[in-house]
Amino acid sequence: MKQWQKIVIRIIWSIAAAGLIVLFVVSWKAKSAKQLTDIQIELVGESAEALFMDEISIRVILNERGVQVGMPIEKINLTQLEKFIEKTEWVKNAEFFINNKLVLEVKIEQRIPIARIFTASGTSFYIDNEGSRLPLKQLTVLNLPVFTGFPTDQLKLSKPDSILLKDVLFFAKTIQKDSFFMAQVAQVNIEPNGTFQMVPTLGDHLVLLGTVDQLEDKLNRLFTFYKKVWLGSGINAYQYIDCRFNHQIVALKKGMQPIQFTGDFKLLMGDSTLMMQAPVASIDTTAKAAPVLMEPAVVAKPKAPKAIAKKKVQPKVVKSKPKMNNKPKNNSLIIKNKTAKALMPKKSKSTTKNN
Repeated sequence: MKQWQKIVIRIIWSIAAAGLIVLFVVSWKAKSAKQLTDIQIELVGESAEALFMDEISIRVILNERGVQVGMPIEKINLTQLEKFIEKTEWVKNAEFFINNKLVLEVKIEQRIPIARIFTASGTSFYIDNEGSRLPLKQLTVLNLPVFTGFPTDQLKLSKPDSILLKDVLFFAKTIQKDSFFMAQVAQVNIEPNGTFQMVPTLGDHLVLLGTVDQLEDKLNRLFTFYKKVWLGSGINAYQYIDCRFNHQIVALKKGMQPIQFTGDFKLLMGDSTLMMQAPVASIDTTAKAAPVLMEPAVVAKPKAPKAIAKKKVQPKVVKSKPKMNNKPKNNSLIIKNKTAKALMPKKSKSTTKNN
């Protein structure tokens, strides 16, 4: 009896397994025979705004690949579709799957540009937060920091140009953290030596920033200068604002020599060598020329008292022989009224003539 029981159990399990296989095959064939009912497209990620990719453009790509509503589901290769969509320059990640309602759900994460770069030859492109280059698209207006003077427009960058692009990326990310500088920075010029100069939105001046080392500290010092000095002096009062030096800001006013703004919020006269350069040198010379013209007048004043003092000594010797009553009176007036320096000799002459 035990053997027959074992045989019956084995037969039952084999029948059940065969039934499951049959059900699986039938369900798979039934599902394969079904058709796609709809396509739903969704933009996901940091920004769901349709900057470069929208639903219409994605449907066009799917249509080119033969994916349409009503096609058999067995003919849809989801993996190939994801790889093909991700080759698009504006797509960062793509996910495709079919739900229980036979709807193809498409989720697209697009690349978000954070800066626009103009090359030395005049071409321009966007970069995203990973440094990937993105082409421009017409009828797209973005409020992004603008960098000018990038040395090359080649897709394959050399090592120095690659390092410079990373610096630009770091600069753009630093600006995006601060809403004030997002509004104040109109343009950033890239110098041939790889340093940066900022052109502000408000103010007729140029901000020298140097390299991206300690960039946040430089911008903090610049903001403090704007708040404590710049607003009081006038937004167009300065020609250069130099943030390249640690714990200080060197500012050059128009028509004046540079001043130094330290971290203690004190204004000090700065050395002309701290600013570059030709405009400062010319302004220094003109600034020093003005006080030199006043020096002869200042020196002439002490010489006059010396000459009068000699004349005062001679009447003091005559005091021992006071023959006339008018002379000692004049001497006493000279001693008391020290302020009437040049007028006293004229009075003495007039008294002698009358006598």
